[in-house]
Amino acid sequence: MADTDIKDGESVISRRLILSPSDPVFDPRFRPPLETVIPWTLAYRGPWLIPYASIPFDHHRGVGEQNLFRCLFGRDSLIIADFLGARVPGLRRGVICALAEAQGESFVTQSEEEPGRIAHEIRDAGDERAREIMEREGWSFPYFGSVDSTPLWLKALSKEALEEPGLLDIQLGNKTLGERAVLATKWILSRLETPSELIESKRSNPQGIKNQFWKDSGDSYVHADGTIAGEGSLASIETAAEVYDALTGAAQLYLLRPYLDWPLNGEKLIEKAHHVRLKLIEHMWLGDRFAMATERDKQGKQRALDSQASNQGRLLDSAIFDGPDWDMYRMVIAHALTDPQLLGPAGLRTLSSAHPSYRPGGYHTGSAWPMDGIFAGRGLLRHGFLPQATALIGRTVAAIDSIGGFPELLRSDAPLHGWVSSEVIDIEGAADGFGRGFNRIVQPPQMIQGWTVAAYAWAQDHRQMWNRW
Repeated sequence: MADTDIKDGESVISRRLILSPSDPVFDPRFRPPLETVIPWTLAYRGPWLIPYASIPFDHHRGVGEQNLFRCLFGRDSLIIADFLGARVPGLRRGVICALAEAQGESFVTQSEEEPGRIAHEIRDAGDERAREIMEREGWSFPYFGSVDSTPLWLKALSKEALEEPGLLDIQLGNKTLGERAVLATKWILSRLETPSELIESKRSNPQGIKNQFWKDSGDSYVHADGTIAGEGSLASIETAAEVYDALTGAAQLYLLRPYLDWPLNGEKLIEKAHHVRLKLIEHMWLGDRFAMATERDKQGKQRALDSQASNQGRLLDSAIFDGPDWDMYRMVIAHALTDPQLLGPAGLRTLSSAHPSYRPGGYHTGSAWPMDGIFAGRGLLRHGFLPQATALIGRTVAAIDSIGGFPELLRSDAPLHGWVSSEVIDIEGAADGFGRGFNRIVQPPQMIQGWTVAAYAWAQDHRQMWNRW
C-alpha cells in the first residue's frame, strides 16, 4: 500500500492491514475459472434466481471486510443480469421479479421506502451485517437509498417484456408486473419534479446514503477545486441517461398494456425522456466537455461539477445520444474516456488523475472499477469507436488477469503499488456519507465482486468484437 493516497496535511486516524501479502488472491494462478465462479455468485430468493453483489473466498469467510455485500442489491443485480444474460438464462427475469416483490408501497423515513421505488439493498432479518447496519446507521430493510435502481429495473423489464409480453401479467403479491411498471414510472416522474428537472439525490433518513447513485461514497462528487458536493440537490450525469432509457422503455410497455393506470401515454413518455436529455445538456454540457454532475447551491443556482470522471461513459451504453444529431457529444465522451488522465494501466479511472481529489486507491476518487470500464467499453463498441473500446476493455481484462480474483476495484497506479489495496486507511473528516465521524479513503476491494465477474464474462464472450482492431 502506497502513501500516495494520503495528501499533505491529512490526519490519519487508523490504518489496518486486511489482506496479507502472502494471500493467494494476489497470485493470478489462484483465480478460479468463470465456469466455476459464476455459480458461486448465484442463489435463489424464493423461486427467483438472483446474484449476490459479492461473496468471499472460503479462506476470507472470517475476514469481516470481505463479507460486506453477500445479499441482493437492486443496482448490482440488474447490472449483473444484464452482463450475464446470455450465459445464465432466466437470471434477468429472476432479478426483475425478486425486486418487484420488494417494491416500495408507502413512505417510510427509516428505510427511505417510497411508493413504486425499487430497493437498493435487501437483507434478511437474521443477517449479521443487517443488524450491524441497523444499529449503527438506523436503517431498516429493505433499504431503498438509491435513485438508479428504479430506472434500471424499468429498463430491464421493458427489454424482457418485449421478448415475452405475457410476463407483464405475472402476479407478484397483490399486483401484476405491468401494474408494478406503472408504479415505477410514477415514481420516476415524481422524482423529476425538481428545479433541475432531473432526478436528484435526496435522502429522507439523515443517516441514509447521501449520494444515492452508483458512486455512493460521501467524497465521490467533487467540484473542480476539490470541494465535496452532494447535500441533497445533486444530480449525476449517468442517472439522467438511465432515466431516459427507463422512460422510453415505459413507452414501449404502454403500447403492450395501454389499459393500465399509466400517468402519461406512450407519446408523452417519449417527450418526457427527450426533455430529460435536454436538461442534461443544459446543466452538464460545458461547451467542450461534460461535467460529472450538477448541484444546486444555497441560492438555488445550478452549478456544474466541472470534474472529469468516468460517469460520462454510461451515456454511450444508453440510447440517450443515439442518432446523428448527437455525434459531437459521443465523440467528446469517447475522447475523454481514452485520455491518459482517465484511462490508466488498470482501466478507466473513476476520477481524472489531474483532479486535486484524485487518489489512486480512492473508492470512487481515482480507483478503476472493472464493471465501470467494461460498461463504458461496451458503449464505445455500440457507437463504433473500436480502437477506444479495444484500449479500454483490453486494459481492464488484462488487469483482472493479473490478480487471483475478480476484484470490486483496482488501484489506478497499478502495478507500481500493486493491483489492489490491502489495508484500510481512515482520516479525519466526516465525508463518508454513512454517519461516521471519519472518512475512509482506502479499503481493500471485495475480491469476488458479482459485477466484476459478470463484466469480465461479457468481455470474454464478446472478445472478437473488441479485440480485432
